[in-house]
Amino acid sequence: MGQQESDANLPSEVEVPMMYLIDTGRAPVFHQTDTPADEQIMEGERKKKLIKIQNARLMNNNFSLHVEGFSLAEKATSVNDFYDDSQLSTLYTPELEDLLVKVTGGSEAVVYDHTRRSTLIAHREKHNARNPVALPHSDYTDSSARQRMRDVFGDGAEEKLKKRFSIVNAWRSIAGTIEQWPLAVCDARTIDDKFMHMVERRAPHREEPSFEYARPSETQHASYDPNHRWYYFAKMKSEEVLFFKNYDTDLDGTARYALHSAFEDPSSPIDASARQSIESRAFIFYE
Repeated sequence: MGQQESDANLPSEVEVPMMYLIDTGRAPVFHQTDTPADEQIMEGERKKKLIKIQNARLMNNNFSLHVEGFSLAEKATSVNDFYDDSQLSTLYTPELEDLLVKVTGGSEAVVYDHTRRSTLIAHREKHNARNPVALPHSDYTDSSARQRMRDVFGDGAEEKLKKRFSIVNAWRSIAGTIEQWPLAVCDARTIDDKFMHMVERRAPHREEPSFEYARPSETQHASYDPNHRWYYFAKMKSEEVLFFKNYDTDLDGTARYALHSAFEDPSSPIDASARQSIESRAFIFYE
């Protein structure tokens, strides 16, 4: 999975600076803006560390959501405009839910939000897209994952919380090949919880349904750990989907989450097209 005709021309790895959180003993705050196009504010001290990110396309490895915490799949979509909310609702959400059941082995998948991102300010202003996040993080803590369940399912959440569930993100290009600011994922087996720190997420309250979550919450950001092993799939195309774990209640050895971060790719061409992507989050349930 993940091989392309031009693999011989792709770098086997890139070395890039990653902005890791410095643990000061105080939880930093991430200020979510009301308008997606606005620049978001992230508190907290950061330290730049040079890390190597392996090109997963060139590796003879069937990456798995349950082992490394991420995987790549090929799946064309019937959506022709990812900025059209009606197509996300009627076409993309059911497509993705069917694919997630197959990829995860779960009994049911429920997609509950979509976030569109672009490196181009004009795109963000026109389409209310957000900028890529170039910080190693996971989207949930134990507390915020369970709260998100309650937000989505209301009175029906408590019964669902009694059983195993996971949260999986699906990330894909929505405008051709990714030529700049790709997404890196960190092997879940190399993540030590002692290097993870809660970040308070403050956001304007917006009633459901909404494609994008806008409520107070918590995320996790990483401080530097030399054991982290990072990967990316170079030149991702719009018919490919990168899945990665953000949370899992299972404590029996399956991957619970894989860190993720955008990064500035030093191998990008000077005239690289702007990165436009969509990430969707889903609850996965298991019988």
